[in-house]
Amino acid sequence: PRARVLVGAQANRRALWDLAARQGIIHFATYGVLNKDNPLFSFVELTPQGEDDGRLEVHDVYGLRLHARLVVLSACQTGLGAGALADVPAGDDWVGLVDAFLFAGASHVVATLWPVQDRATADLMTRFYAAINAGESEVQALAEAQRAMLRNPATAHPFYWAGFTLSGGQ
Repeated sequence: PRARVLVGAQANRRALWDLAARQGIIHFATYGVLNKDNPLFSFVELTPQGEDDGRLEVHDVYGLRLHARLVVLSACQTGLGAGALADVPAGDDWVGLVDAFLFAGASHVVATLWPVQDRATADLMTRFYAAINAGESEVQALAEAQRAMLRNPATAHPFYWAGFTLSGGQ
């Protein structure tokens, strides 16, 4: 009941800028792109609006001021920095969405290391948030959700659960 859900046209950069600073948990269920040649232009996709292309790029995130306990980047390859896949100029390695959200003020960031499957991700996230709501820490909640996926024969393969990482404070 406390959640503010933005979908479709409402899920745009303006809404994020207006609301993000007041949110304890920010969850992106969208499309993510790693720009290995220029990591500051890696992005998660929001809804385009007017002149805005809808891309929330790493350099944009550095401009946010968050007080969020948790940011979840439930999209493909959001946990990768450019240094993970290619040689990049000195000083640019490992720049990515996770670092940007931590810099912007998020205490924890959940992100992915490879493309994720929608249904399995929905199941993992449902379990993750149920554990959070039960009072578990972010690290405990993610571990419990991943172990549950491992126990299910349909999602036991690491592809479905092992790519989710947690970064940030304690």
